[in-house]
Amino acid sequence: MTSTPTPALPSPAVLAIYNAVPSVFWSVLHLGPLTVFCYQYLARPWLYGILGVSLLAYALPRAWFRHWQLSSRRTIYRRMGVPLIGQFTQYGSLVNKLIRRRYPQYRRARNRQTVAGLVSSSYHMERFHVAALLFFLLCSLAAGAQGRWGWAVGLATLNISYNLYPIWLQQYLRLRAVSD
Repeated sequence: MTSTPTPALPSPAVLAIYNAVPSVFWSVLHLGPLTVFCYQYLARPWLYGILGVSLLAYALPRAWFRHWQLSSRRTIYRRMGVPLIGQFTQYGSLVNKLIRRRYPQYRRARNRQTVAGLVSSSYHMERFHVAALLFFLLCSLAAGAQGRWGWAVGLATLNISYNLYPIWLQQYLRLRAVSD
């Protein structure tokens, strides 16, 4: 009986599976309550309007994202716990550590080309979270306008953990990429 050797680097499918787990976990945890609120308490015209306004974030030029970067120093992000959050996300420290157990040679940022790809990807992820931040914010405001203060506070809290911190994480990762 012969065993096949483990390849030096994981396939894209293997990477996708490892990184899907935290992504699905966080999405279900945060989007579940939002979906319940929207289904039970938000009239469809309002839902479609909020969705339309939120999707306008995808029309923002990439240059704008540099202007609202929280800081140009990584220490600010560290003090706010952004790297800690990054450990438990897709492509985060925990996922990378699990991948390296089986594929010790794996590194996400191997050369300048992959670093440039990571920076480009970070803008895409930040854009997604800005759109989602707007959606959560507007739904939270709608809940407050309806007098559903529990929903308003709950959605605002979920918005911070699902969107605001990931936006800061993308900014932090870009700072790391250009300074390392």
